[in-house]
Amino acid sequence: TFGRGDLVLETISMTPLVFSVEEFLRDDEIDIILELSMPHLAPSGVTLQDGHENRPATDWRTSTTYWLDSSSHPVVQDIDKRTADLVKVPISHQESVQVLRYEHTQHYDQHLDYFSAERHRNSLDVLKRIEYGYKNRMITVFWYMSDVAKGGHTNFARSGGLPRPSSNKDCSQGISVAPKKRKVVVFYSMLPNGEGDPMSLHAGCPVEEGIKLSGNKWVWNKPRSDDD
Repeated sequence: TFGRGDLVLETISMTPLVFSVEEFLRDDEIDIILELSMPHLAPSGVTLQDGHENRPATDWRTSTTYWLDSSSHPVVQDIDKRTADLVKVPISHQESVQVLRYEHTQHYDQHLDYFSAERHRNSLDVLKRIEYGYKNRMITVFWYMSDVAKGGHTNFARSGGLPRPSSNKDCSQGISVAPKKRKVVVFYSMLPNGEGDPMSLHAGCPVEEGIKLSGNKWVWNKPRSDDD
């Protein structure tokens, strides 16, 4: 555990690299974010890998989502600044936050947040966006904006170097982080050598009771542009 002022960074896993920070968000910030986002929620999508082009996103992911632009409210910009301070990467590397709502039984199967050039050879737009492998999502700062009565954990199935689970729906192995309002989980999708880390495989486990409100704030290894 590392303390910096009132910020406490707790190490969850070294392989992959996962940390958590409690009380990173404030209730008043969460209220504003949800007020801006909830009326606009739509079914979440996924970026399909080669060979999966004809499969619906709901095979993997059943949440609803809204991309909240940082210009929408000063509170979002304040969190962007806090995030940049937390991960020591400039704001220019951040995506807009993806606000998520998971209701009973909704989930996101095991997946990786970085884009593999090898698995998107048929997707020229993806390859251009990641500069054919040299530009990618490096860090995920995952927000918890509600407490969940049961379920809804974030599972890192390969924590400690475990083999990939036989099913992408399996949340039983590795380390699971329970949702807790105002907490964030920070994990790295890239290794220091610039390659994607397959050990960063993770899932949003099914919500068994209650509603999970959360957000993805992705930080790239290079500055973002308007075309990304």
